[in-house]
Amino acid sequence: MEIEMGRGPDAVGTRAQTELLASATRTGHTLAALIASWLGSFSESADTRGAYSRDLREYLDWCTRRALDPLGVRLPEVQMYGAELAATTNPRTGRPPAASTRARKLAAVSSFYTYLVRAGAIDANPARDAARPRYDRRHSPTASVSAEQASAMLAGSRDYRHRTLGAQASALVMALLIDLGVRVSELCDADLSDLGQREGMRVLTVRMKGGKVRTRPIPHALHGVLDAYLEQRPNADTDALVITRDGHRVNRHQIYRLVQAMAAQAGVAMPQRITPHSMRHTFNTIARQHGAALEDRRDALGHSSAAVTQLYDHVALSLSRDPAHLVSRATASREEPENGGAGTPLG
Repeated sequence: MEIEMGRGPDAVGTRAQTELLASATRTGHTLAALIASWLGSFSESADTRGAYSRDLREYLDWCTRRALDPLGVRLPEVQMYGAELAATTNPRTGRPPAASTRARKLAAVSSFYTYLVRAGAIDANPARDAARPRYDRRHSPTASVSAEQASAMLAGSRDYRHRTLGAQASALVMALLIDLGVRVSELCDADLSDLGQREGMRVLTVRMKGGKVRTRPIPHALHGVLDAYLEQRPNADTDALVITRDGHRVNRHQIYRLVQAMAAQAGVAMPQRITPHSMRHTFNTIARQHGAALEDRRDALGHSSAAVTQLYDHVALSLSRDPAHLVSRATASREEPENGGAGTPLG
């Protein structure tokens, strides 16, 4: 298990990163070996491992650009890193990272330093007392789409000419995201061998976060979409369920672009805010509106607790039940006085 480095802006930066990873710590282990060992502790969650790997890579890149030894920094340097995270604009969104994202990045750095302390490579965790961004854990910034918009996105995907995916593959991707609510990582990791039969139904075995495995039914309405894809699936030396035209396993970036294109085509406002994760919120909202129990939705989404699923509910419920709807209907029903004077006072 390795952390990818060498993405610096120039050869000097790349060489410095390589030397940093190869440098020996006081335990005799190289920094690269300690990183691999630390990441190995997240073996039950590929998503967490991947996110923390990227987060640590960014932090080490930051240290390298400033000629800082990551094993010798103290609290002020970590605080400086956090401050720069808050001021850095994401080139894709044009906005700084969300507070929850910055908190996760700092948590990754702190987790790594805690591991180094336990391994005897350093004496103290310099990120332990670093200020973390505050945010409301009951609020989800994820945008969602309506059932009508979701239907339009599904319909549009059947004829969409994706740069790397065939039309049948695009249709299957959107169907699995919306109608099953799978995570983008679960979709990318799905293999042909995960398809099967159980209790007279076609099923897909989904490997979720935290090592959980769920067997999800493939609704009858999706059989045609699945069969159409399997009939034209390119011959390739891979067991991946969804592959590109040239036979490679689909990746999250391709799916991300597909979702945004379908959102724009369906007339969704601000389609750039719609992500594959938005489809999980959409799945949950539609399921709740049609009477699915909270426990069933939690199990289908693979959430660790009902509170996480209710976070998804909170967005839709709070918007639909906001008293502003009542007030606007009440004010709209009153006619303007013919004489231009004051209207009849309320209550």
